[in-house]
Amino acid sequence: MATQTTAHTLYVTTPNGLTIAYRRLGPAHGGGIPLLMHIHYRANMDFWDPLLIDSLASQGRLIILFDQPGTGRSSSGGEEEIPTTFQGWADNVLALIDALGLEQVDLFGFSMGGCAVQMVALSRPGVVRKLIIAGSGPSAPSSTTTHTFGEGSGTEGIVWPRDVPPQRAIALLSAGDGTVKSEVEKGITVSFFPDTDAGRAAARAYFSRIYLRSPATITGGEGEEVLHTFLDAVRSARQRKAYAEWSAPDNPRNSFDRLGELGMPVLVLNGDDDLLIPTSRCWELLRGIADAQVIIYPRAGHGFLWQYALRVAGDVGRFLDEALGVERASL
Repeated sequence: MATQTTAHTLYVTTPNGLTIAYRRLGPAHGGGIPLLMHIHYRANMDFWDPLLIDSLASQGRLIILFDQPGTGRSSSGGEEEIPTTFQGWADNVLALIDALGLEQVDLFGFSMGGCAVQMVALSRPGVVRKLIIAGSGPSAPSSTTTHTFGEGSGTEGIVWPRDVPPQRAIALLSAGDGTVKSEVEKGITVSFFPDTDAGRAAARAYFSRIYLRSPATITGGEGEEVLHTFLDAVRSARQRKAYAEWSAPDNPRNSFDRLGELGMPVLVLNGDDDLLIPTSRCWELLRGIADAQVIIYPRAGHGFLWQYALRVAGDVGRFLDEALGVERASL
């Protein structure tokens, strides 16, 4: 079975001319509906935690990791490859799905990836069987919205006005040109993990796991290098521009005012103290999506899925294996 430390990178050209790097992990044959996974801000496939990814793949599930155009190994042109809206990111994901000939996927989006996968599901709901939104939240509402959630109305059940994340976390994550190892590690440690001995130990354990991937461990990818570097400052600024557009009011085509259109089962995950995208945004997703459920991990932040990798893999696996419309319909 190909794992996150051994799988070599593949490339596909999409119908609209993009070259996208991706990996297939898990069983060589079969595996049912694939789980397509979208990584976070500034990152590439090599930042996925092998403990999480391999645990998901060991469930007999086909896992597909990829780099957005303009990032990681999918960076073949100028910075303009990176769209400045999450609808543009979603269009790239759909182009990849089409290029791989996939009729339906389960979709996992982490952080900014969680914003993008919301737009994938809204753009072409039939292709997404189940949706997992991790460490993320909906877009800003329109200034004229009535803030109606599900059967209730008003802002009951959510935090309103919205919590505002501290600027230090995103500033540290955005610092530097992405090539200095100590800067990358500091940015992730401070913004993803609790400022405690346990949190810092969890960060160190995460880095030790992703560094297991090396040219020597990769099978069938002669000469392939690892990319434990961040996206450069210019390209990262384009990603932040996409999030700024997501965070600006009065764009009803973004997700907030359309959450009710998401008819597939949705699992929302986060730590209890996210410094990048406040945990309270989870309640907006829960209230706005009819078939949503939320899991919050204790004493964890944005990097809860690295801190609780085995638990998250188990929770995701149970959600994906649950029969459609059975368990929650009986509640």
